[in-house]
Amino acid sequence: MKKIEEPPSLLSPEKEEEIFKNLKKYSKKYDVQDQDISVLLNEQDCEKRKELKDEWERWVNEWKQYHDPEKMEYEAEDIEVEELLDVSEEVIKDV
Repeated sequence: MKKIEEPPSLLSPEKEEEIFKNLKKYSKKYDVQDQDISVLLNEQDCEKRKELKDEWERWVNEWKQYHDPEKMEYEAEDIEVEELLDVSEEVIKDV
């Protein structure tokens, strides 16, 4: 197995040492930025979910308003059915 050589650094040895010493400071700085971004994205995500939920509830309410009167109309409608049970003819004499 052949070992891959790293390219030479563009930084001076002094600059590399300085960066290595301050690595924790840089790390904290970027961790705070990452956390801020994460909180912001989470807030935006929560807001988007709330908007979608509100939109869904509006749609359901509109649908109910449109369909409930129709349903009530069918439920409240009385239907009268006349059924002929028997037919008979009777002759009556004229007097």
